[in-house]
Amino acid sequence: MKVLVVDDEKLARKRILKILQNRKGISLFEASSGTEAVSKIKSELPNIVFLDIKMTDFSGFEVLKKIDPSILPITVFVTAFDDFAIEAFEIQAIDYVLKPYKESRVLEALENAVLNAETKQKSDYYDEMHSRFDQLWNHLQEVKKSSKGFLEKIVLKVGRKYLFAYTKDIKYITSSAYYAELFMMDGKKHIHRTSMTALMEKLDPSSFLRLNRSTIVQIAQIKEVISEGYGDYCVIMRDNQKFNVSKSYKTAVVNQLNLRKS
Repeated sequence: MKVLVVDDEKLARKRILKILQNRKGISLFEASSGTEAVSKIKSELPNIVFLDIKMTDFSGFEVLKKIDPSILPITVFVTAFDDFAIEAFEIQAIDYVLKPYKESRVLEALENAVLNAETKQKSDYYDEMHSRFDQLWNHLQEVKKSSKGFLEKIVLKVGRKYLFAYTKDIKYITSSAYYAELFMMDGKKHIHRTSMTALMEKLDPSSFLRLNRSTIVQIAQIKEVISEGYGDYCVIMRDNQKFNVSKSYKTAVVNQLNLRKS
């Protein structure tokens, strides 16, 4: 069985290939762009494709639209859009893998895809998937437009359940290895697999502020800012949690909070 991995980020692509390489019974191929993906799908006729959604030349959805339905592979989308897209993927029952990759999730997606490739009636699959891809793409665009690109909630998968952590209810966020820890106003803490940089890019900058490499706070939850001399600051939250402002983020913090230099 042939598996094609498509991602314009070399490290991300190699990561999936490394995870899949020991799986018996499959041949691996790779593509580093949407253009190359179209060419590889047409020439190699893969049974399964791990397809990045957002690439520099064109999207994963556009790749699929350029493929004749008769050779459409079983598709597993690769995405960093988890926070606003999970609902759309679930609604359309389309498989996906979130960045950064978790080995067990990649292997689970592969086994599901192999099963689908072996059991699905091809004609039914082509018609059904093209319809689902179109609906999914439209849904994603509507969500992005309505939210102006900023998160209103973070979707967390816990077992068979999906929990919604609404951004308005987040006090602050700290990092722990490859995870972000969300501290909520009700006292609960949630673990979310993402980087602080990726998360901050999706949060409304008028509501959230990054203090250092490992801390993001909701501005409305700040009680006070203390100048500790030598240009150093620390932020005290309403629950009295204290965070230091690092030098690399000091200017942004001072400007965002309209702090006056003494």
